[in-house]
Amino acid sequence: PACTAEVPGQNRQNSRCCPERDSAGAGAAMPCDNLPAPDTPEVCREGGSALLLPAFSNEHTWPDELRFTLYLVGLLYCFCGVAIIADVFCGAIEKITSKKVLIWDKKLKKKRTLTVWNATVANLTLMAFGSSAPEILLNVVGIFPTFIAGDLGPGTIVGSAAFNLLCIIAVCVIAIPNGELRYIQDRGVFAVTASWSVFAYIWLLIILMGISPDVVEWWEGVLTFVFFWILLCMSFMADKGMLPGCKKTTSSWTVCPESSPEEMAQMQMQVQQKYGGSRALTHDQMDALIEYEFSAGAPTRAQLRVDATRGMFGGKKVLNGGGESKYMTGAKLAVQLLGSKKDKAQAGADDKPIVAFRSANLTVLESVGTVEVRVIVKGNLKQDATVKYKTRDATAKKGEDYEEAIGSLNFGPGKLEQSFKVKIIKSEGYEHTETFHIDLEELPSDAPLKLGNGKTASIVIVDEDRPGVLSFEKEQIDFTPQTTDAFVPIKITRKHGTSGTVSCTLCTEDGTAVHDADYEPLEQDIVFHDGEREHEVAVKVMANSKYEAMEQFRVVLKDAQGGVMFDSHTDGGAATCVCTVSLQVDAAQKTLTNTLLSMVSVNRDVVRLGNANYKEQFISAVYVGGSPESQKEAKALDYVGHALTVPWKVLFATVPPADYAGGWLCFAVALIMIGIVTVIIGDLAELLGCVVGMPPAVTAITLVAVGTSLPDTFASKTSATMDPFADNSIGNVTGSNSVNVFLGLGLPWMIAGVYWAAVGGCEPGDRWSLRYPEQAAQYPGGIFVVKAGSLGSSVATFTVCAIVCIVTLLLRRHFLGGELGGPKALAWLTAGFFVTLWVVYLVLSIVLGES
Repeated sequence: PACTAEVPGQNRQNSRCCPERDSAGAGAAMPCDNLPAPDTPEVCREGGSALLLPAFSNEHTWPDELRFTLYLVGLLYCFCGVAIIADVFCGAIEKITSKKVLIWDKKLKKKRTLTVWNATVANLTLMAFGSSAPEILLNVVGIFPTFIAGDLGPGTIVGSAAFNLLCIIAVCVIAIPNGELRYIQDRGVFAVTASWSVFAYIWLLIILMGISPDVVEWWEGVLTFVFFWILLCMSFMADKGMLPGCKKTTSSWTVCPESSPEEMAQMQMQVQQKYGGSRALTHDQMDALIEYEFSAGAPTRAQLRVDATRGMFGGKKVLNGGGESKYMTGAKLAVQLLGSKKDKAQAGADDKPIVAFRSANLTVLESVGTVEVRVIVKGNLKQDATVKYKTRDATAKKGEDYEEAIGSLNFGPGKLEQSFKVKIIKSEGYEHTETFHIDLEELPSDAPLKLGNGKTASIVIVDEDRPGVLSFEKEQIDFTPQTTDAFVPIKITRKHGTSGTVSCTLCTEDGTAVHDADYEPLEQDIVFHDGEREHEVAVKVMANSKYEAMEQFRVVLKDAQGGVMFDSHTDGGAATCVCTVSLQVDAAQKTLTNTLLSMVSVNRDVVRLGNANYKEQFISAVYVGGSPESQKEAKALDYVGHALTVPWKVLFATVPPADYAGGWLCFAVALIMIGIVTVIIGDLAELLGCVVGMPPAVTAITLVAVGTSLPDTFASKTSATMDPFADNSIGNVTGSNSVNVFLGLGLPWMIAGVYWAAVGGCEPGDRWSLRYPEQAAQYPGGIFVVKAGSLGSSVATFTVCAIVCIVTLLLRRHFLGGELGGPKALAWLTAGFFVTLWVVYLVLSIVLGES
């Protein structure tokens, strides 16, 4: 039939013979015609274009060598830019997830300060989004405006996952000092994230090559996105110990509110018994272990990434130059002491019975009077034998802390356990925890039994003349600001013992109230001398006649010294004490204030602080190391990195500081900027691949995947070396890989799948049908197409490599005792194997994809 022009309301059947109308006419407005024409030139050729590039209309006439150089340099430079703005984004996330609130604790019947975000939920949502924002946004942006799958996005997700799992973990394995091991402490949570990280890619194979080959139906996209929330719920349940094999992350050490000196000594005994090993814990060790058990002192994922990126580009450091905090000291000490307690007595080749102390470590109170020590024989003793014992000084001295004991024990058939007693001497005044040893003397070679590994017992004496427990007299203080500056008196009490000189650090912390605007910040050492029970400080509150809602700031006690502890049932727990000061609105203005602020709650002090930080952002952007002082100490590489990236730093300094709107304004603006830079990265990658003849799928799993993952490599390396366990460095990889699929692919695929199911309406002859003839035959109305092709081969190859990698980690744990580190030769062998797997993944993905 003759070609006829289509008019509104006319059936489109008459236009089927007119594919030339794809570039004009009413059909161009239809969803199925809103696609690139099948004969559209490549992006680097005349008439071709990506979303924003090429920048010049005559670029296709430039020499390929010149374009290759420009595109490659531009791509690498954009990788630097996206890393810098992603760290601004992570700073906003850190602000959001660290928000604290004062809530009523039903068990304690008092208010306590708690963090709003659960750490696991934050790690798998905002933190994962922050570290993988470029890869995720490349997929989300890639489906608009045509709602078809982009060439780079899906491949980048898989390529990034391969680099993360194989190369980043390889770096972490060899980053551990020679001989040291890092093992996964919570294997239940690791099992959840590792299983989901493998299932995520198996699921991709199922939907792309199994259920509906080369297409993603709407329900498949929705289910992929729903899996993200299922993973989130399961990880939260694992964190709370609600799944089999998972332990609750919060510490179980508690003390009654009415703790007596004896009960406080019992808590110290628990710590000693858990970590003491063969020696008494020193005061510094006890301090560090308490910090490790009770505080959230480990650097967050966002902090690690920000610090790593700033280290690369000469920016302001976040982690105090990488110095080890008390939390890290305590954590490493915990690993060291727990490892030293693995003392196994084994019979030798001669099969002689073994004699050893029943318990190699005993902890007693100083007032116990005597301690009974038991010695046992393991094995079949057929004749009588005598074993001698003798006490030996360590930090505890005979005659002062205990009475010397020397004697012998007789064993024989049916008499395999004997005991003796040692008298403990109670001292006057407070002493640190002390220890002494009891040794079994060596036996002659012809003796009917032999000494086992437990031939020495350590007796730890815990003093009951306690340094006491510190707390605030009041945990909440209401104060009404005056028309002139005033002072809030805050009293600190010392109870359950006043022996010796002790100290702690007092500091203030912003809540909704802002330092220098609402109150004067304070940080000082608080010292209690022997017998002193109370100490009072005064915090200056600024004159305030503003119409604001009630504001709060916190006064915090931390870093207890001299043996003193904090009351674990006050706000702040055993690691700190928290007093919340609420600045109330003047009674005469309260009604008006509440009425206005019920409609809009604006804290002008936060705005003022944000304005000040805006200036600080530009100062940090201009100077090497973030300040004039740091610039003086900067190294040559810092100057080079800073000089190359200072345009990015100045540009991104325009992002509003995280002080505004609780970090959400910074979050939104940074996200928009990441999206813009990501689009440029995608365009440059396509242009570069086009110029050298590299398929988009290969560009995605190599250049783009590696470039967007480099900051995470340095962050994971820092985490591996600083953290005493491997949970964070490995768990971040497995968790991120699964989130990238379920969120990075699930969200855009759900949107596109629902879009095509709702408004497709394609017919033969339109651009969608011409672009996807095979799918058009099966789904004539239109559907979201994701060609398995090279993506399917990449996913399949990665899935196999991922399983091999995880099995290797499990074997290392079984035979070496840890997933990371170990003997240097084995560590390098493991790392080389993982990198080889990554190379195999690349080669097979490329070869199978081309075939």
